[in-house]
Amino acid sequence: MDVMVREQADAEVAVMAARLSDEALCLGWAATEGRAATKELALVRGWIMTEFHRRLGDDLFDEWLMAVDESGGTPDPGAFLARKGE
Repeated sequence: MDVMVREQADAEVAVMAARLSDEALCLGWAATEGRAATKELALVRGWIMTEFHRRLGDDLFDEWLMAVDESGGTPDPGAFLARKGE
């Protein structure tokens, strides 16, 4: 993919992701859990994580990434989004 096209696509996705509610963003994340790893899935999860990072800030985002749920995966980001601004 051409670098300019990729940068334009990333910018367009960022605008769309910013319009999502916290709940919709979390549902998008949950929809990607447990799926077979593909290049496309990695791109989508990267876009979602970029928006989580924007909303949570550095410290809370890092805390979310370092946390582990009962199944050994990343916990529900909704709980961390609820804590933003504390």
